[in-house]
Amino acid sequence: MEQDTDYMNMGHIKNNTTAPSEHKTGQGTAGGRRSITSTHLGIACLIVLIISLAIAIGLRVQVLKMNKECGGADPLNRTLAIAHRNLTELDGTFQKLFETARSLCPMLRRCSESLCQSGWKVHNHHCYRFSTERVNWDSAKRQCESQNSHLIFINTEQEQNFIIKSIENNPGSHWIGLTDRESEGNWKWVDGSPVSFTRWGQGEPNNMHHNENCAITRGADWNDYSCADQFPFICAKRALPCIEAADIEKYCS
Repeated sequence: MEQDTDYMNMGHIKNNTTAPSEHKTGQGTAGGRRSITSTHLGIACLIVLIISLAIAIGLRVQVLKMNKECGGADPLNRTLAIAHRNLTELDGTFQKLFETARSLCPMLRRCSESLCQSGWKVHNHHCYRFSTERVNWDSAKRQCESQNSHLIFINTEQEQNFIIKSIENNPGSHWIGLTDRESEGNWKWVDGSPVSFTRWGQGEPNNMHHNENCAITRGADWNDYSCADQFPFICAKRALPCIEAADIEKYCS
């Protein structure tokens, strides 16, 4: 009995010494798991922090870049910077246009001084060329047309007086752009327009020999002649647009 009792006491002691060992092992395993989990969380936090810093740095760099391009981070400053840049570009364009306009000033001055090319006389915004070559009426008409003009139309007393004065140094008859070829007695200018002013001499036109279908101006009067006869002639055309010298100097001085 004593032996059994001792045996049971020994078994109890063994059990008591074994249990604490198992308990310690369990505690160690749980502590190890907690250590591993904390490490993972720390690494994750560090990664998140690094990513956040990277994003913040990237945003900051972008803002600085915008500031540099637009003159400030504030939207109003950016708008003003863009407007200033556009105005600067527009000013440059106006300067180029102004320089181009000024380069035309010498030509405008020449035009103002002479509205007609060399060899032509100006009167009432028209240019006149008094040819001394003697040709028939058809040849005179063609020569005027080759110079972008026409045989003269005389529509006013003032114009007739200008013609009289202009041929004082070269008196005689000159072909004008008047004919009744299409219908006898129905005189028209070479462009087909009707006659509203005339200076026919006494008894003219008389269609002598029934073949006088073209007109000349002789001094102060007109006369009808055969278109085959030969006379000097007068060409006329519109002058360049009149530009007053004072107006030119407003922009070219």
